[in-house]
Amino acid sequence: MKGFFNLFVRSAKELKNIRCLCVTAMLVALDLVLKFTLSIQVTSSIKISFAFIALSAIGMLYGPTVSFAAGLITDLLGIIIKPTGAFDIRFTLIEAFGALLYGLFLYNAKNDGWIFPRVVAAKTTVTIACNLFLTTFALASVMGDGFFALFPARAVKSLAQLPVDICLMCIFLPLILKAYCKVFKGARAEIPADKLVFSNENMLKAMAYIVCILLIIVGSLGIAGNDLYSDNSDLEDTITEQSEKIEAMQSEIDDLYEHIGIQKPDSSQTEPVETAE
Repeated sequence: MKGFFNLFVRSAKELKNIRCLCVTAMLVALDLVLKFTLSIQVTSSIKISFAFIALSAIGMLYGPTVSFAAGLITDLLGIIIKPTGAFDIRFTLIEAFGALLYGLFLYNAKNDGWIFPRVVAAKTTVTIACNLFLTTFALASVMGDGFFALFPARAVKSLAQLPVDICLMCIFLPLILKAYCKVFKGARAEIPADKLVFSNENMLKAMAYIVCILLIIVGSLGIAGNDLYSDNSDLEDTITEQSEKIEAMQSEIDDLYEHIGIQKPDSSQTEPVETAE
């Protein structure tokens, strides 16, 4: 647990370096460009974007603290530059949380055989936790639709796009890392293995964190299910109330027939009207 918090502290210290601020600013600008030019709005609840490459690069180079701040900044700038609706802090926090996850898994990554499992773990966790569950839950509350009404389509989209996203990250992140190390020689000081949260030799620890995240997802799913159950209960109460009103109106009609002294027609004995041919 100490290594976990040390990772955030070490990442925060990166902000003291002007190199970190400049590179992060360029990657934030790249994120906005990708978000505005290479994003496809399929439906009101489904959007395909490749801006995650820039945020994952920030997490890889400077860690979770810097990537979390970059996620907040990119979302806020995106809303200011090109607003698409009312501001909702939940979507901003979800994007920042996804950037933080990239930093947790990819920080201090190297161009070796271990970068692929790091990318797979990072992108899978972000897809499941942020895109599939948290964003869907937030959209359901904003749009007024049920969680399970939006979930199937978003699940198909997210799971279908996941292999493509992993391939793109495996292509571009090593290139970004190689260019960074070539331009800034000696800039990436290696972290001792005992201070790493997700070291190459201990990927089981990374899997443990994924399990913790999945438990959070299950909790969110339980909240969504409770919300759906509450909506169904409200619907049943409304149906019962309307049925009682109909019965009361029927009783008033019967009383009116009785008061006037007219026999109420029996619909079952009414002869059908023959139409002339």
